[in-house]
Amino acid sequence: MGNQDPLLPTAEAMNKEKLSPQPADSILMQTEGSLVTPSEQAPLGQQAHDQNEEEVSSAQQKHELESQQESIPHVHPDNDSAVQHLTEDEDDHGDGVNDHDESTFSDYGSEYSSSFYTSILSEATDYYWENGRRYHAHQGGRYLLPNDEVELDREDMKHHEWMLITDFRLHLSPIGNNPQRILDIGTGTDKKLILVADRYPSAQVIGTDISPIQPTWVPSNLTFEVDDLEAEWLYRPGTYDLVHVRFMFLAIKDYPAMLAQAYRTLKPGGYVELSELGVTPEATNQNYPPPFQIFRWLDLYDEAMKKMGFNFRVAHAFKNMLTEAGFVDVVETKFEVPWGAWPKDRRRKAIGLWHLEQLKQGLQGIVMGLFTRSLGWTPSEVEVFLVELRKQLDDMSYQLLDHAYVVYGRKP
Repeated sequence: MGNQDPLLPTAEAMNKEKLSPQPADSILMQTEGSLVTPSEQAPLGQQAHDQNEEEVSSAQQKHELESQQESIPHVHPDNDSAVQHLTEDEDDHGDGVNDHDESTFSDYGSEYSSSFYTSILSEATDYYWENGRRYHAHQGGRYLLPNDEVELDREDMKHHEWMLITDFRLHLSPIGNNPQRILDIGTGTDKKLILVADRYPSAQVIGTDISPIQPTWVPSNLTFEVDDLEAEWLYRPGTYDLVHVRFMFLAIKDYPAMLAQAYRTLKPGGYVELSELGVTPEATNQNYPPPFQIFRWLDLYDEAMKKMGFNFRVAHAFKNMLTEAGFVDVVETKFEVPWGAWPKDRRRKAIGLWHLEQLKQGLQGIVMGLFTRSLGWTPSEVEVFLVELRKQLDDMSYQLLDHAYVVYGRKP
């Protein structure tokens, strides 16, 4: 171990015991401005999401999530407020702190608001188990990935991988130093919003997700909400400085419709920013045969996604989508993402290791639900397929290189 590069993950580190939760500022010190790796800390989700050191049973998990929901007020038929905060803040800060207050935005009507939101709340902690994994039940479990502890930890690994990819930039959009409202769509367990809220104390930062799985120790200007991003947004039109969407190709079927809602929500001069992996890796080692099983997996995944109405490689179309949606000054930035530790330089090697580790941790959940539902595979067929796939993912001889896309545009 004496020669172990502190940037690079170790097998022992990837299996560390879970840590107790930490205050948000402790997480900030560990993630911002330094190349933290799994050898230096356990996955961030284990620090800020788990409340116990030992792994809890499924019944305890459900109880824990239900306890989080206790802070969500019941919606009554006479309440015009369409969305309630997971963490309610009183509107003591003047205009705009609570964008969903009846006095600021209630023109959608109480019947729609209460019935729709009550449905969301009733399903927020209503989960089901399939092939040994836990999924949320909203709209019949439309979201294709599990929401159990294994997947939540992988989400936190993806967060740090993305911070490495973008050199610890929280966003690329030039929103200035004093934004007033920032909206993150499909937040998950993303710790990025803690950093955003800390960096922009002037802003009311809102993160939305279909499941109440976010950290609870957060800055006072950060709020999490349970919401369905493909339903009609109830945010006050023309008031947000930034709408941010990342890692959502498994949840969004109609990107033009989503961008139209983002356009309506943004103030003139506000930005929308989309971030996603291209998922088109190339084998850069021409002296080695291509990884047949990896490419077959990606082709099958693309086929299965299309059958369910999703675009697997939508990142390549982001730039044109933003232009067609009416945004101007559209900028596309591509970042190299190696698959594994084959690069020689230290930073790219760290990115590759983080990417490979989070991919391997989530591989069963990434493939199982989609292949059994869309392609009609049996669970045993999936497991056999994954054996060879894991072998090829561990083989650095292929030198696979992918790209991540960040595309932003301004509302004129």
